[in-house]
Amino acid sequence: MFLSMSFRLRVEVEALNMVEAMGAYSRHRTVSLLRYRGDGKGYRLVIAPAVSGQALAFGYMKSLVDLAQIKNLPLCDQCINYEAKGGFIKHGTDEKGDVESLVKNCIVEDITGFMVAEAKIRRTSPIQFSYMVPDIDISDVAIEPQFHVRGAKPGEKPQPFQVEAGTAIYILGVALDIDKVGVVPSGDGKPKKVAENRVERIKTAIKVIANLLEGLSFGAKKARYLPIYDVVGAVAAISHPVQFMVTPARISKEYNYIVRTATRAANYVKLFRDVNEVIKIFYMDKEGVVSDLKIEGIDIAKVEDTAELISKIIEFVESNIRD
Repeated sequence: MFLSMSFRLRVEVEALNMVEAMGAYSRHRTVSLLRYRGDGKGYRLVIAPAVSGQALAFGYMKSLVDLAQIKNLPLCDQCINYEAKGGFIKHGTDEKGDVESLVKNCIVEDITGFMVAEAKIRRTSPIQFSYMVPDIDISDVAIEPQFHVRGAKPGEKPQPFQVEAGTAIYILGVALDIDKVGVVPSGDGKPKKVAENRVERIKTAIKVIANLLEGLSFGAKKARYLPIYDVVGAVAAISHPVQFMVTPARISKEYNYIVRTATRAANYVKLFRDVNEVIKIFYMDKEGVVSDLKIEGIDIAKVEDTAELISKIIEFVESNIRD
């Protein structure tokens, strides 16, 4: 099984991912995006605020540690003590580690991957994150410097500084290769199960996505720049046995990400009918993108919010997964 998701996030006045300070000026991370001109002259580049996939992955790992501790799932000492160590080391100093033991003994290493250069072993992360980027096709974006003044010590002058704040309708892509959770490659080419509680690990890996978004567990500067934030749309697809990716959650006059995902999925199922491809689609829509979506050959379900979306995905996976 493979899970693919795309979210639309309305985020106002955020400083979730700053990149550097130039004197008393803190800059927001930016990326170059392509916007279609609409006049037959192709595309133009737009500089827009963004949040990196690494920032999102770090928030995911933090939430994964918290939930794993509550549920008594295995964690290594490095991941438990990530705050004291200044982050997730990913076993960069473990010269004696092997893939099987690292995956078995730590759910974070299992789901988010690792690299041990000294032992020449690595694990590609089953969980994947895009950058969080604005939907510039339907909405404007803003990066505005906000003026602040630090309180002065006795005998000193007040210290002015500025922080760039971003506002946009952001798009986020998340994917999870469910088949890789709790297993490692073996000599005969077939995956070898090393986690006894594999189904529970899969459910936890999916559930943490809800905490990442509904709990806003990613990003920095939230003590004074806690953003005005809402998840306004999403589409998710669970595919088996061939991997399928949803359409990025953009909207325009000619582009409807929910309908396009479902249409693509129907054609994809027809293409891979010889291997009995199955795709289940869930969507959430607070913007009125679609009214009633039905496409022949694809099972489609509408949900009301992120928590229900994740709950329905877990129910489907649990009823169809082979441990």
